[in-house]
Amino acid sequence: MDPAQEVREMIGKLQDKVEELTRIVNSTLSKVPGFLDWIVDKLIDGWNALMEKLGEFWDWFTDKLSYVGNPFGLFGASTAWREDVGGVSKNLVRDIDDSDLLVDDRWKGDGADQYRQSLAPQREALGSLGADFAASIASALTILAGGIIAFWTCVVGAIIAVIVGFATATGAAVTVFGLPLAPPAALGGLAAGVAALAGGTAVLYGVAALSRSTLGGAASGVQSWPQFVTE
Repeated sequence: MDPAQEVREMIGKLQDKVEELTRIVNSTLSKVPGFLDWIVDKLIDGWNALMEKLGEFWDWFTDKLSYVGNPFGLFGASTAWREDVGGVSKNLVRDIDDSDLLVDDRWKGDGADQYRQSLAPQREALGSLGADFAASIASALTILAGGIIAFWTCVVGAIIAVIVGFATATGAAVTVFGLPLAPPAALGGLAAGVAALAGGTAVLYGVAALSRSTLGGAASGVQSWPQFVTE
């Protein structure tokens, strides 16, 4: 699924609804008798307010579709960190076997004893790469991917809400006395849409902050390699 493409398709449907409402309003306006000028005046006031809010709604999308994000790429990267880093380090931990050491046959004395004592810290250091470092990075990537999906889900929901509002307005605009009710109906849909956009943006910022925090602490649990082994 391409979030940007799906949003573009929904925007196209909304544009169709806007054009349909405009066409119906113009058609019904031509049927308004002269003694009902107050209906026309009320419609004009509402229509001007509607076009202003609709313009603000379109403006929100000006730069959003240029950086959609790639949640599925993030999910793939998360899996790679878990399996290619965490999984490999876990296998290496199993390979460090106390019963299979050259010191048992070729190396004796205090040095051999100290090396045997370093095996547990070696296992802990390798294990921490998978259990702490790789797992934390994978978790951060998964969290961010979920946030991106939630954000675009809210965007699609926002457009749907506006479409419903304009469809309701179109239904009202087919009659002369329904004309003044059309702009408020469409404005109601726009209000719901703007609220959904604000909610999606808040979710994305919150998730991004959580992901950043998780990444920042990824190395906090990593154990140092035993000093004896590195000297």
